[in-house]
Amino acid sequence: MSEASNEPPLYLTPQFFRRALEHGLQQQDLHVLEVMVTNLTRGGENYCSNIYRAHIKYRNGEGNVLETSLIVKSMPDDKQAILARLHIYNKETLFYLQIKPKLETLMWGIGDLSKPWSLGAKHYYSTTQPEQTIIFEDLCCKGYQLKCRQLGLDLAHATLVMRKLAEYHALTMTMSEWEPESIIDRYPFGLLHMDAIKSEPFKLLFGTQLLKLIALLTECEGFGSITKKLYRYHEHFTDRVLKSVYPLRGNHNVLNHGDLWVNNIFFKYDSQYKVKDVKIIDFQLCFYGSLGFDINYFLNTSLELGVLRDHRQKLIDIYFETLIDVLKKLPWSKPLPTYESVMEEIREREAYGFFVAFGFFPLMSMIGVDSEDNSLKNFHDEEFARLKVQVMFEGNSRTLESLKCTVKRLDEMKLFD
Repeated sequence: MSEASNEPPLYLTPQFFRRALEHGLQQQDLHVLEVMVTNLTRGGENYCSNIYRAHIKYRNGEGNVLETSLIVKSMPDDKQAILARLHIYNKETLFYLQIKPKLETLMWGIGDLSKPWSLGAKHYYSTTQPEQTIIFEDLCCKGYQLKCRQLGLDLAHATLVMRKLAEYHALTMTMSEWEPESIIDRYPFGLLHMDAIKSEPFKLLFGTQLLKLIALLTECEGFGSITKKLYRYHEHFTDRVLKSVYPLRGNHNVLNHGDLWVNNIFFKYDSQYKVKDVKIIDFQLCFYGSLGFDINYFLNTSLELGVLRDHRQKLIDIYFETLIDVLKKLPWSKPLPTYESVMEEIREREAYGFFVAFGFFPLMSMIGVDSEDNSLKNFHDEEFARLKVQVMFEGNSRTLESLKCTVKRLDEMKLFD
């Protein structure tokens, strides 16, 4: 079970939602008639916050009775204590209030005005009282859906994501050039903070996951020489992870999303159920650095096995083509990135992609029933973490098969030598 109580927080009152609606709709004299709050928090999916859906009936200033649905992202102290140094509430609120509107305005200026470009959910309201809380529109009510994290994305869905990511990256490259104080200065680090990587709990948990992967690969034909290299990697675990992350900046830097995987991506479909649009959520782990971070993170966590094995380069090519196309239309004053330089940027972060593959991906792809009691607090318990590592690598066949594919490719690149 999730640690979150099934009962919503007491502060989610009609008065609270009246303030949220007035902020989000930029209207006054609203009167909330009815609120129904549902707990959406799931163990194994919501590590930093508790999520609620609020269905609201209200009367506007003209006397019309309307209904809407909002998503409440509540960040209680017990979940924030472990992540306090990341300042995720401040990062996300700043992103939605100051950065996202400018990015969308930039894109509207070069796109189809009949269909305004939107990055993600509309922000309604942020407050720190009585606890850190952010209110968003409910994308599900706009026809958007999540895909299954246990299966990953097919080529059509992944293609849309790579195009959206390239558009987003191009926009942040341009904004950081003209307004560096908003992006470069305010987003100096992401989830893998240097102090966290150097900590013993970090090495214990993720080092154990690497050893589990090695043990499973030892039983697979053709991995004998690779496992010896991976044991050497483990001997210098902290240094290898640090080198995969730092320095954060490369030759082509963007405001990385920092946590781009299946559960943070919503899709919309046409009448034939063909995917036609994508929106991205959860900008709480953004950081300024090489574009290779987001690309390797997404490719190593979110693809169906067949797409990972057969279409990885095609997705990167789609990203590059979109990035250049958008930069050409934006007020970008520097030389355009070359294909070779972008590929080099991605290759430079392959080691980071490997850490994401064995460190995060097995957790993300866990079968639902196996991940219900997952939480950051529980993973600080050594026995809990040890038992959970067993399950996360063996419960979903896609996990090990995807890791075998990734490890083989990285070994051919001599990443482990």
